[in-house]
Amino acid sequence: MIRRGLHEDRLERMKLLYDLNKHITTLATGILLLIAGLLEKVFKEPIWMLLAGAAFVSFALCVALSVFAMLCFALYSRLTWKKPTDPTDTGVKTFAVALMLFILGIILFTIFAVANLFWK
Repeated sequence: MIRRGLHEDRLERMKLLYDLNKHITTLATGILLLIAGLLEKVFKEPIWMLLAGAAFVSFALCVALSVFAMLCFALYSRLTWKKPTDPTDTGVKTFAVALMLFILGIILFTIFAVANLFWK
């Protein structure tokens, strides 16, 4: 079994994280459109509108941070030098925050939807 170099392993991991960010960005963007459509068509007089607004902001920030993280991961593949402070450190931290915002947005929107569908 041939052992690849550390750089190749790390580059492969960055590619996987880049793809994961693409998927999260796609999902968050779709959910933003879903929220807008549901508010317009289904929830005519919504209660707890603050939750929908917070979920919308959470998903929008998730998209922005995911795009920034993707830029960090893409930059890593272009660098010829690899220092301990390379852009992937920032990218991984940004991805973690984006993922937390995505989960928070799902929780907030779920509470909003349940409150408007069943408690009204």
